[in-house]
Amino acid sequence: MSVARTVLNRIKKGDEDCLWTYRDFADLPSLAVAAALSRLKKKGCIRRVRNGVYYVPRVTRFGTTTPAPPRVAAAVLTRRGIAWSPTGPAAYNRLGLTTQVSPTTTFAVSRKVRLAFAEPSIRLILRPAAAVPSASADERAVLDALRDLRWIPDTTPENVIARVSDLFRSNRISFARVARFARREPPRVRAVLGAIGSSIVADPNILEELKGSLNPMTHFSLGLSDKLATAREWNIR
Repeated sequence: MSVARTVLNRIKKGDEDCLWTYRDFADLPSLAVAAALSRLKKKGCIRRVRNGVYYVPRVTRFGTTTPAPPRVAAAVLTRRGIAWSPTGPAAYNRLGLTTQVSPTTTFAVSRKVRLAFAEPSIRLILRPAAAVPSASADERAVLDALRDLRWIPDTTPENVIARVSDLFRSNRISFARVARFARREPPRVRAVLGAIGSSIVADPNILEELKGSLNPMTHFSLGLSDKLATAREWNIR
């Protein structure tokens, strides 16, 4: 059977609303696969959303579907060997940190990268962040939320801190793990995390390690001194 026929049969056996990359045809000659996918695109059988990433749309009464941006980005980043994790407003909304539902997908990525998509509807922000392979998506989102504390829409820093504190108290998210992952974060993130840890009476050893990572002469002007009872202990103003 020709490579073109094999590629076509494999796609036909797959689901609609499905993404395909060269990795799905790794057992076939790459140049022949690229040519087969290109021909299928010209025939309208598949759509190219990015170089090397193709999509099989589903036809509905409202028209043909388009791929979800997170799936496209995940496929591309994984194909390029870049560690990623969802973050930004969508992740903050999932954790109850904001009520805003953003049409833009934001990923924390392990290194700077640029992605261009053929679909103009795909809105994506790639934000370089310290790679922490063992951190969960929620743990990564909490660290990013503390970094974005003053810029998260439809909320206030006080509300974000209160919600993060609740997440730690309920053990939905482990304070100990987040504190360990925070070692690579900016000092102000570690300071706010330490103040939250003090307010929820976290393990003193963990708090001592966090405080030891900060310069005692550095003060953080975050406008939280009257909103977080333990702020001054961590040189937060």
